[in-house]
Amino acid sequence: MIVNTRRLFTTLLSRLQISAVCDVGSMNGADALAFRAAVPRSSVYALEPNPQNFRRMAADPVLRERNIRVEPLAATNYDGQSDFFVVEADYSRPDFSWGMSSLYPRSDAPTSVVKVRTTRLDTYLADKRTPQARFALWIDTEGKAYEVIEGAAGVIDQIYLLHVEVETTPGIGSDQKLYPEVGALAHRLGFAELARDQPRSDEQFNVLYVRRDLPRGTRLALQTRLLRAVVRRLIGRVGLRLCPACVHRYQAMRLRQMSRPLES
Repeated sequence: MIVNTRRLFTTLLSRLQISAVCDVGSMNGADALAFRAAVPRSSVYALEPNPQNFRRMAADPVLRERNIRVEPLAATNYDGQSDFFVVEADYSRPDFSWGMSSLYPRSDAPTSVVKVRTTRLDTYLADKRTPQARFALWIDTEGKAYEVIEGAAGVIDQIYLLHVEVETTPGIGSDQKLYPEVGALAHRLGFAELARDQPRSDEQFNVLYVRRDLPRGTRLALQTRLLRAVVRRLIGRVGLRLCPACVHRYQAMRLRQMSRPLES
């Protein structure tokens, strides 16, 4: 089903009693703040390898006050270091180029190369595991989603939610793993696709995966929340037809909110 997967992921954090959320490829911490609001007693980790983004996040008082742990790390399927390709960005205004940097050398934007530390998520989360720990991963890594999930294999039995940005064409890296391969890996590791935010024909979209072995009552509760998300999306589409200016003002407000964690 096609819904607002960002909203659905956030609402499911408390329902699934998630104890730690990893915002992988955080960009500016805006999503991490939303997760903190949804599960105020849980741990929230924000991994951001782009040095420019990380410096702004590390200096941000809101992230610090909300106890968001910011790490200058690129999550992938090995521990060590790697070249990281930083896309030039204008930080004077909200711009999605802030989040376009990648472990892949992009051909669609000017880049510079820096060395960054890499980590497997099972390595990063090793000292955060307890018998009761439940993890959720928010993965936005510009073409490297497959490798991030591979690198979480050691803690996969304690991961309950995966929100993943995927591509259907190799527009970021020529050898990148695409949506069908990411989905197949998630299925092998015990997850089922719950929802998407765009049609499968789009070049890039987000997918929400959930564990297949959840208790029946929990699965029913998730389906109820999914149905609510579908209805909310239909209402939004009707609103766009009736008052496009209202929807555009709301979208502009959300874009402004995206920049707030970068303000000192």
